[in-house]
Amino acid sequence: MQNTIGIMAAFILMSGCASTHPEKEYSHLSVTQDEMQSSKWSQLNRFPARYPREAVFERLEGCATIEYVITPQNEVKDITVVASTNKYFSKAARDVINNWNWSELPKSILAEPVKTQTRFDFCFDKPNQPCKLVTPKYSCPSDDIIYSTGSIIKRVRAL
Repeated sequence: MQNTIGIMAAFILMSGCASTHPEKEYSHLSVTQDEMQSSKWSQLNRFPARYPREAVFERLEGCATIEYVITPQNEVKDITVVASTNKYFSKAARDVINNWNWSELPKSILAEPVKTQTRFDFCFDKPNQPCKLVTPKYSCPSDDIIYSTGSIIKRVRAL
């Protein structure tokens, strides 16, 4: 009897642990390159990620590539950081994808879920040298690039 209870308790414990680490629902899908460049997404306002305050203070530039699945119901699932130069950029990029107004899109855009990637470049614009025209020293994969730009402001000490 005690042996049976012990086995049942172990089974319940293992089942509970397994449910805390769910598998990605759409792991079987391949990445569709340039998906977000398609005209069907033109109504989606893909605004850039906020430049993380911590990265500004540390004068960090970098990137993050986020992979995600868009469902026929315009839900975003299985958000994964593929590459990143800094945890601040990873978090900002993940957050902004969730904040794009997916629910405002027509429900008939997709018949099947699609997996895609977006790269977010975080850089400081310099005089006569916007980020989009500079080859960065960092590299994250994806041809779908959204730039989050910042400016370095020099502090002037009061006399």
